Amino acid sequence: MLNFLLMTLLAVTAFGVPIIGSFWTLAAAAVLYSLCSTAIGLLASTFTKSQIAALFFTMIGAMVPAVQFAGLLNPVSSLEGGGRLIGQIYPAACMLTISRGVFSKGLGCADLHGAFGPLALAYPVILGATAALLKKQER
Repeated sequence: MLNFLLMTLLAVTAFGVPIIGSFWTLAAAAVLYSLCSTAIGLLASTFTKSQIAALFFTMIGAMVPAVQFAGLLNPVSSLEGGGRLIGQIYPAACMLTISRGVFSKGLGCADLHGAFGPLALAYPVILGATAALLKKQER
C-alpha cells in the first residue's frame, strides 16, 4: 500500500494528474489488486522449487497477460475469443479500468462495480487454486 500511496502522490504532484473520482474507491481497488498479486505469487510458488524461479515465473506470468489482455496495447473490447475473456477477468484489467475511471472520468464505487466484481472474485479463486495444487508435506 505504501507503493500505491507514493505512486498516487507522484501522479498528483509531479505529473499534475488530479484524482477526479473517489480516492477511497481507488484505495479499495489497490488493496484487492495487491491481494490478487500476492495470490498469483503464491500460485507460482506451488509450481517451482526455488524462490528465484518463482519470482521469474510470477513476473512473466503476470506481466505478459497484463500487457496483452488488460488493455495496455489494445482495448479489451477489440479482443476476440479467449483473449477477450482473459481481458475481462484478469485482475490487471480490472485495476486499469478502475484507475482510468477514478483519475480520468470522476467515477466512484457505484459506477465501477462491474470492475470490482471480477477483482474481488479473483483473490479467493486464485488462492483456492493455490491450496488445491499445493503438494502436501509428508510426516
